[in-house]
Amino acid sequence: MLTIVPTPLGNLEDMPPRALRALKEAQAVYCEDTRRTRALLSHFGLSSPLLRYNERDQRCRGQVLERLSSGQSLALVCDAGLPCISDPGWRLVALARRGRVPVSVIPGGSAVTTALAGSGLPADSFVFLGFLPRSAGKQRALLESAARLEKTIVAYESPFRVLDLLAAAAQALGAGAQCCVARELSKLHEEWLYGTIESARAALSERKEILGEFVVMLNPRPFENNDNDADHQA
Repeated sequence: MLTIVPTPLGNLEDMPPRALRALKEAQAVYCEDTRRTRALLSHFGLSSPLLRYNERDQRCRGQVLERLSSGQSLALVCDAGLPCISDPGWRLVALARRGRVPVSVIPGGSAVTTALAGSGLPADSFVFLGFLPRSAGKQRALLESAARLEKTIVAYESPFRVLDLLAAAAQALGAGAQCCVARELSKLHEEWLYGTIESARAALSERKEILGEFVVMLNPRPFENNDNDADHQA
């Protein structure tokens, strides 16, 4: 059995009880960063064997599958959130499915849905783009294609490239399109910028240093408000 186990986005109080039980009972826990996951396990008093999982290493995937095929119960986690959603795991799940190995997923935190729920943007249907290409031209083309669906667009971005992403979004959707930027979800410095693409970019541009992990949400429809400044909620 392969169990996909969610971990907190930042706040350890968000750890599901069922996830803790799965980690405790697993014969081994595969993870992105053993130091980070060891700290998580130690916090909850768990001592399950911990191994690094390398999504791009075919030999590593094969070794995990071999253990699963022999009947072992293994867990897969990522650094934060739900594995396989812009995080390692989907290739291993595909191998397990092809090998008729049972796969179980424990529901839990995901930055995509967490950010959408607090965005104030339509989320009945949305387009998730994960991390966009680094090329400005490719970013713009992808955003333009997604915008034609007239749905909310969600992307992940680092603090080093979030301004570039917002610049590409302004070109693709228009500077006055709806925007919500979530930073450091569930953590001490959680922050939300809500307004237009232009106002969100302006608010971030004023900072001497941009820190944290970002979820950027866009909607092609113009932002309807009397004032064009991004509302800030820390």
